[in-house]
Amino acid sequence: MGLCRPALPFRAVSGRFSSWTGVAVNKANAENIEIDLVAVEDSTNFSDDEQVAVEKVNFEFDQSNELHGLYRKITVFNDTHCHITIKNKHQRKHKYRVNIAYLEAKPYRQRRIAWKWLYACISLLVLLAALYFGNLLSTSSIASLGLAVGIVVVAVMTLIGFFYYTSDRVYFRSEFGKIKIIEFMNNNPNKALFREFIGNLARQIKAARAAKGYNTTQALAREMRELRRLRDEKVVPPATYDRAKQRILKHPGFAG
Repeated sequence: MGLCRPALPFRAVSGRFSSWTGVAVNKANAENIEIDLVAVEDSTNFSDDEQVAVEKVNFEFDQSNELHGLYRKITVFNDTHCHITIKNKHQRKHKYRVNIAYLEAKPYRQRRIAWKWLYACISLLVLLAALYFGNLLSTSSIASLGLAVGIVVVAVMTLIGFFYYTSDRVYFRSEFGKIKIIEFMNNNPNKALFREFIGNLARQIKAARAAKGYNTTQALAREMRELRRLRDEKVVPPATYDRAKQRILKHPGFAG
């Protein structure tokens, strides 16, 4: 079961966020655990046993990346839940729900720069310049022009590869299991809107956790249950879930 199914009566309220309050977006210094966003049918059946009717929508946020053919929609509703829809031109629509009360309120940043693609582009341009200034290319020679054009084309392709494989992500992870649960494209659609959204989400996570009022033992058990559901829905890979489970079981506050 799960979210009483979207056909979600979500209304467009993107951009209506309270002001940024200085929530830090920190570079991740913990281990980076990849979440396998497995493609699923649009008719996803949520496996959790909670009936989550949408009573109110707190806020929504949209992101898109034309280069990757990626669209992501995030809806926070009922003060404690977040629904994520991901569309990728290479995959079918994927969607899942998270109880944000079990997330860490601090966002992390993970940036990967595809240096090898940039170095390849620069090397090709240096090679072209060396051939030209070394008088090894003749503008009157078809072979020379073909070689120059070929180098330029490959250089452009490697530059595109640099932008394609370079990523800058901000994510929220589970409180005790320390695994990545919700991920966003940093500064998308723009820096101002993104910072407002992240600040708003961080505050909402804090409020959701406070509203639950769980002690540490209860929070650990509830988080494990939430992560198990996400594993069953193929949002969290089994190996990643097992690592999170071991962290929770080893926590001093865990009983039973």
